[in-house]
Amino acid sequence: MSPPSPKASRRGQTLRRRVRLRQLELLAALEHAPTLSQAAREVRLSQPAASKLLGTLAEDLSIELFERAGRTLRPTAAGRALIRHAASLVGNLDRAQADLDAIADGLVGVTAIGAGVGACYVLVPRALSLLLEQAPGIAVTLREGPMEEMFSMLRDGRLDMVVGRVDSALVDRDFVLDELYDPPIHIVAGPGHPLARAGTVTWTTLAEQEWILPQEGTPMRAGIERIFQRVRRRPARCMFESSSIQTNVSLLNARHMLWVLSADISAYFEQLGLLSILPVESLRGPAALSAVRLRDRSLSPPAARLMDCMRAAAKEAAAVDRGKSRTFHNGKNNRRAPPSAGSVATLPSTHKIKA
Repeated sequence: MSPPSPKASRRGQTLRRRVRLRQLELLAALEHAPTLSQAAREVRLSQPAASKLLGTLAEDLSIELFERAGRTLRPTAAGRALIRHAASLVGNLDRAQADLDAIADGLVGVTAIGAGVGACYVLVPRALSLLLEQAPGIAVTLREGPMEEMFSMLRDGRLDMVVGRVDSALVDRDFVLDELYDPPIHIVAGPGHPLARAGTVTWTTLAEQEWILPQEGTPMRAGIERIFQRVRRRPARCMFESSSIQTNVSLLNARHMLWVLSADISAYFEQLGLLSILPVESLRGPAALSAVRLRDRSLSPPAARLMDCMRAAAKEAAAVDRGKSRTFHNGKNNRRAPPSAGSVATLPSTHKIKA
């Protein structure tokens, strides 16, 4: 690789010497704000003042950062790179402030994690419980939402890690994926469903029931559709499409319907008396629950401690799953007796489940 040109070296020195925090904050806001005016409002600037800050920075660096596209301002390749780095820098400053505030309040430190909805029922609560037992001086901020949104927050420094079902093949090279465990998938019904009391259920019987299907376009939907194709059975009535866990649990308690759900969450709702896991052998999940972090950012000591608790919680959950699987295969629980030959299916492993 050839050494940087003298002009590029001078530009790097100028950036360190001349860039102002206000400019970095404005650039960081442009990471997610759709317009300059909205980004300016976020950092409490007028639009003319924001335009002047960006113009001054571009002049100091002797490089074009933005270009006009009609009435909108669009970042150039250099602008996009600077916005990305500014978001990371501002995120790190915010995290440093949070650490200082925590220490001032007598805490050891803080950490922030994002999680898909599915991880927030069993894995994440257990990990947080372990952390409270082992390190009660660590404060935790938890954000729940779609994985794409969580990854965006991880990239710009607002999160230390993201936990959820993630296909390793789809993870950006900027991220490091730490696989935790891979819970299987169950077919579930409300506790009052006639099949909840059955000893054996075949796919022919399942296909005769009314189903809630995962939302169209989600990997879980594609997976269950492939199962229907493989067993050559498809439910005759699929009047609802939903990936909302709370809504679907309520529907299953109101009507005799079936649904597919992760084993750990299925067990959670079964213990509450809100769902019944049907006596069909578990289906393989499309992807494991994993913790994801940025490759070029080391975990802080509080975040590393939480990661250890996440791994411990995953081992506990996996042990519970293995115990239930042995009970199933040994035939010790008549409700979990396997269905007739040819009725067992597997979700394709090339997909991920969106929480």
